[in-house]
Amino acid sequence: MKGIYPPYPAEPIADIREMFIHGTRRFAGKAALQHKRAGEWIPITYRELRADVEAVAGGLAALGLHPSHKVAIVGDNRPEWAVSYLAAACTGIVCVPVDKELRETEVRNILELSGAQAVIADYRHIEMICGLRRELPFLASAVSMDDAAREGIISFTELKRLGRARIESGKNDFEDRTVTPDSLLSILFTSGTMGNPKGVMLTHRNIASNLVDAVRWVNLRTEDRFLSVLPIHHSYECTDGFLLALYLGATISYAENLRRFVENLCETRSTAVLGVPLLWHAVYSKIEAAMAERGMWKVNAAKKLAALSEKVLGLNIRRLLFRAVHRKLGGSLRILISGGAAVDPAVARGFRELGITFLQGYGLTESSPIIAVNRNEAFKDDAAGLPLPSVEVRIAEDGEILARGPNIMLGYYNNPDATSDALEDGWLHTGDLGFVDYDGFLFIRGRKKSVIVTSAGKKIYPEEVEAEILKSPYISECLVWGSADKDVIIEAIAVPDMDACTQKGLDRPAIESLIRAEVRERCRKLAPFKRVTELTVRYEELEKTTTRKVKRYLYTSKGTSDIQQ
Repeated sequence: MKGIYPPYPAEPIADIREMFIHGTRRFAGKAALQHKRAGEWIPITYRELRADVEAVAGGLAALGLHPSHKVAIVGDNRPEWAVSYLAAACTGIVCVPVDKELRETEVRNILELSGAQAVIADYRHIEMICGLRRELPFLASAVSMDDAAREGIISFTELKRLGRARIESGKNDFEDRTVTPDSLLSILFTSGTMGNPKGVMLTHRNIASNLVDAVRWVNLRTEDRFLSVLPIHHSYECTDGFLLALYLGATISYAENLRRFVENLCETRSTAVLGVPLLWHAVYSKIEAAMAERGMWKVNAAKKLAALSEKVLGLNIRRLLFRAVHRKLGGSLRILISGGAAVDPAVARGFRELGITFLQGYGLTESSPIIAVNRNEAFKDDAAGLPLPSVEVRIAEDGEILARGPNIMLGYYNNPDATSDALEDGWLHTGDLGFVDYDGFLFIRGRKKSVIVTSAGKKIYPEEVEAEILKSPYISECLVWGSADKDVIIEAIAVPDMDACTQKGLDRPAIESLIRAEVRERCRKLAPFKRVTELTVRYEELEKTTTRKVKRYLYTSKGTSDIQQ
């Protein structure tokens, strides 16, 4: 399958500094980033981005930061975040991106574990940082991304002024400093769906190789306009929604929030978006509902006509037939990429039938992050995709997915025991179970730690049961796990889709009865030993990481109420 469709061209790069310098020279006058302020989208060209990065690099040097020192960055997706990251990365300073949703104790823990000498934060976090500085004597400097600085805090404007003053005096730290492919680029503390977050050390080579491989495998273009929706501190968005866009010479627009996703998509006429299954399910459900109002017979007839045109004439007329849908999405959207968890294959097919390329990928923070991704011409909607060109994948005897390549992390920061558990002879033990089919596609079965084994030795993958339950239009979320007494009990939490339930005019007792009936019905399609035996109906959203993965460890020891099969 790999040989049928050759890789797309991609320019080799050794490190992020080389990528940035080349891109800002080649695309100097083009918009690199844009953000919305006071109702207007404000573009920043590659030339302006380069100037800002040089100024902030000088400012960080003025604060006493040298190569191998660490700077933590916490805040919403915005140009100041991007500039801070690039200024550090291009001058050998190690970036420590921090999840903007973490509590103060968690932020303190990351700052202490990383030993960050400086932190750059937005207005929502700067007060927190002020308090933490009293407890962390090594945290010498704090910079506010906004200009409302207080005593002991440097504003972003002042940071750039310090840097420009150094440049004017003949000291350009951006030009003077260098990095190597083996230089440590970032330490990313994993969100930990299973608990116990660890600091993943990624080098310039790790990220650079992943950028080149991604462009070789997926048809992304210089003229693309990316809408940045996912939190930029996460490796998925940072590598593939931020650095990859700059590597291509594309434009990044920072979405205001998820509520304005479609509005921002239209305003920016974005062509490419990275997202997670929860986002794509929500968007596609609204599209389906709108199409149903027009009559599904018309929609199905258009899909049949499109399929016939492709088969007989070799013409793709889907964008023409479904132009009303495309107009509502800005008129330019052409590719959606999903990661973080398995997406419903029906959603992937649904977008593709409308003329929008939909690709699912797989990876971990520890792999920079991509290990495999479906390709434009070679895809299977229930698969994680084809391993990247420079990445080897093999399946261990127990079914665990192992990966090896230039994208695999250096290790966990100051945690040799965890590193030795995860890395063996260059192979990353992903903790995921899966298989590779005859075409070379990687399939994911579930997390190794989550797999349920019955007394008869049969294996149950919670993700498989969850995927079946989530096919119900009345259930928005669910979580499945096993608990053992004399034998394994399959427990579950289901969260109703309140919009769908209230449209039926149901009260709470009726909703609970409906959810229980839906779970029973969905489980009938599974082997008897995989069926849920105890269920809790929960009306609050399950707690998640910022990439919308459920924090399983918070729930899997909680009791449930009985359900009759």
